[in-house]
Formats: sequence, C-alpha cells, structure tokens
Amino acid sequence: MVDQRQQKYRLHELGDFLRTRRARLTPEEVGLPRGSRRKTPGLRRAEVAQMVGVSVDWYTWLEQGRPITPSTQVLERLVQALRLDANERTHLFLLAQQQPPPTLLLEPEIVSPALQRFLDQFDSRPAFVSGRRWDILAWNDAGCAIFGDYRHRTAPRERNTIWNVFTNPQARQFIVNWEEDARHLLAQFRSMCGRYPGDAQLTELIHDLMLASPEFRAWWPDHEVRSGQEGRKALNHPQVGLLVFERLTFQVFDTPDLKITVYTPLEEADTPRKLEQLLDQWQQHEGWGPHTPKAGSYPSRAQLLEEDTAGLWLAQCGQKWRAPGPPIVMS
Repeated sequence: MVDQRQQKYRLHELGDFLRTRRARLTPEEVGLPRGSRRKTPGLRRAEVAQMVGVSVDWYTWLEQGRPITPSTQVLERLVQALRLDANERTHLFLLAQQQPPPTLLLEPEIVSPALQRFLDQFDSRPAFVSGRRWDILAWNDAGCAIFGDYRHRTAPRERNTIWNVFTNPQARQFIVNWEEDARHLLAQFRSMCGRYPGDAQLTELIHDLMLASPEFRAWWPDHEVRSGQEGRKALNHPQVGLLVFERLTFQVFDTPDLKITVYTPLEEADTPRKLEQLLDQWQQHEGWGPHTPKAGSYPSRAQLLEEDTAGLWLAQCGQKWRAPGPPIVMS
C-alpha cells in the first residue's frame, strides 16, 4: 500500500514537472509558429509530443501520471524539447526511471578561484583538489611543504595519485604500510572507474599501470571495490620523519567529479611542530617569510580551532566522517 502511494506521488510529481517546464516556453523559443488561437502561455501538449516524436495521447498520459515508463531516448528528447538544464535533467530521470540519467560527455575539470581560496583557508593543513582520474588539480602551501612543489610536475601523470603510488619507488618509503594503503587505494580507484565506463584516458591509464606495476597487475583482477576508508594517514617524510594525519575527503557539490582532500595533523609523533617546520621552510624558500608560529610555540588543537573557522568546520565534519584513503601525491 505504501509503495502504491509512493508510486502515485512520484508519477504525479513527474506530470506536474513536465507541465511547468512546458508552460515556461513559448513557441518562438523552440522554432514553432505562435498561431492565432493560443489562449494559454507555453507550449501545447501536441507541440511537445511532435518535438519528442510520440503520440499526443502517450504524452498526455505521461503528464496525467499514468503508470508508464518512458525510455532513456524519449527522456533525452524531452530534455532537448523542454530546454532542461543539468539539474532538471537529473530530476526528470529520477522521477521517470527512479535512477540518475546516463553520464553526458565529461566536462573539463576546472578549479574555480573560490575553490582555490577555500583550499588556502586550511593554512597549516595540507589540502588538495583531485579530478575524476585522480589527477591533482589544485593544492595549498602546506600540501607543497609535505609532498613537494606541484607547480614543477608538468610531465604526463606526474600529478596522478594512483600512478605515483604504484610506479614511484619513493612511494614505498614515503607511505607507512605501503601495501595496505596501495590495496585500499586501488579498491577506491576501481569503484570510481565504474562511474566513467568507456573513458578513454582512464582505460589508457589502467593499461599502462598493468604494464608498469607488478602489484597493480596482480591485484587489479581481484575486482576489490571500496567507497571510502576511515583511519589515519602515516607518512615517513625524508626531512622530519614520521608524520600522522587524519584524512578527510568530500565532493564539491556543484562539480561532483572534483574532490577535496584535507590532512589534519594529529598530535602523535610531534606532527604539528614538524608540519610547522616544513611549512616555514617552504614559505621562506618562496620568499614569503614565516607563515606559522615558531618551533616550540605551536598552539594546541583547541587553540587553533578557536581562531580557525576552516579548522572548526573541518572538526565538525570529522565528527560524522573519517578520512577515506591513501596516496603518495594526494588523491
């Protein structure tokens, strides 16, 4: 009974949605003549049916909430006919087929100035933006202080997390418990690949990894998948030794192909002081001068959170989430 009510409500919502989208368009906007007998604004049902290539009766039943399931092809034609944007397209598919629409051609991965400023607000926490293929697209100063200067990594795949973990010999010394981290990372990567079937660059990346890494070649056929992982991230930095972080990754709402990863230093292994030292060295090298308090005066985490709104927000997120994951040069 509950399912029938939900079904009826969903179909009613679908009909209302189509009517409102139809009503906001004029014949001129879709290349149709206005005619002289039009009494109501918007397109007529017959005009939408004509553009979509279905009968007027069938389209009328759809708007009336009849229990019919339009095909993906018909829904895509409705998207075009009714001039729906990306959010409206998703809403239409969820109402009509109870699932998201097929992925369109992949959009270019662009980090906006606002997103870069957001990364910079994390100050003494390494933070990164990565794309659908796990390329690092943006970073902050603390990220460069820990993982090296990304500006100089211009060769193909130098900024790709999965490639670095499995092909860079330094990764095995840099990542504590490399094999465990690499397996977890590979399972996450495999889950993500399922979102982009047929992506030529992903296919090429997997092919090259199979050739370049014996571990990748051995583990990839296992088909292990993982949506995320909790826990700490431990690194063996060549300058300061052991560093321990809490790692948090989340999606950018407007561009869900992009993910933000933030590393919060834990008190273990004197990580905050070591991170401060590395960040000071980095910024002095850049000619900006000290950026954080001098060694020995590093504030407590509670003090940081009192004056750091980004840190307070991150701590609140951490009460619900724990950091997923690994990499060597971020994911």
